[in-house]
Amino acid sequence: MKQIILALAMAIGLSSFVYPQDSSADVFKSSEFLKWPAKSQAFYFRTSIGMAGLVAGRNDKKQGKCIDDWYFATQDKANAHILSVMQKHPAFHPRGVILAVLEKQCGKLIYTNTKG
Repeated sequence: MKQIILALAMAIGLSSFVYPQDSSADVFKSSEFLKWPAKSQAFYFRTSIGMAGLVAGRNDKKQGKCIDDWYFATQDKANAHILSVMQKHPAFHPRGVILAVLEKQCGKLIYTNTKG
């Protein structure tokens, strides 16, 4: 499990150098993301959704499993769905679109740290 987490962290870190971005939709919009090569889009989805599933699973195992089952069982179909939502909402940041799609599929990703 630690190797998977390390690999995901490295991949996300690397992607930030390859595709630098600001979290503001004013700077990076889905309309720009849609111009990326398909392989780059798929990599972005895998790393973003993989990390979201990991975080979700640490807070709610059922929700983490939902994300993993929905995305990794049918990546091509899931990618196509996310891209279609981005096409409908080109002004939004890709991460915002991904989050909205995940929440529609598996519920809100809101957690409260009660351990202090």
